[in-house]
Amino acid sequence: MPISEALFGSLLVVTLIGFGVWLASRQGRRLRQLKQLALPEDEMRWERQKAWRRLISAGLLGLIAVLLVGQLLWWEPASQQLLDEREELHPEQRPPFTSEQKELLHLWGGTWLAILLLLLAVVILAGIDLWATRLYGLREYRKLQADRRAMIQRQTNRLRQERNGHN
Repeated sequence: MPISEALFGSLLVVTLIGFGVWLASRQGRRLRQLKQLALPEDEMRWERQKAWRRLISAGLLGLIAVLLVGQLLWWEPASQQLLDEREELHPEQRPPFTSEQKELLHLWGGTWLAILLLLLAVVILAGIDLWATRLYGLREYRKLQADRRAMIQRQTNRLRQERNGHN
């Protein structure tokens, strides 16, 4: 494995693990704080769900890092060696893959497929989190608007009553 590939892979694994641990610790701390806060039930539910979505994302990032380590340490070098050996032979001289070679290629491809599916799950969770935040924000904005309208209506009624009482 080339040095640049090993360096990039190591940097990627460290970044994934670091971000996952940071995110998990932050959301775990948030869940503990929520137990001590007296928030309205809908806000408490939203905060809890948000923290759990982000905890799951942190776990998925850790799983991606573990699969990437396995890929870089075991299956990538072996599959690269197999590819190099087959590249040295003329196309007509290449023997069919043995069952061990097929298993290696299936593990290599399966690991990359799992990494990509987990990455897709992280992106989907991030999208769900973004959408949930947007919906929650809109709901709270509408509540504020309704409260403001009610306050204005009360003030208007009070002013009308005062005006009518003085005329």
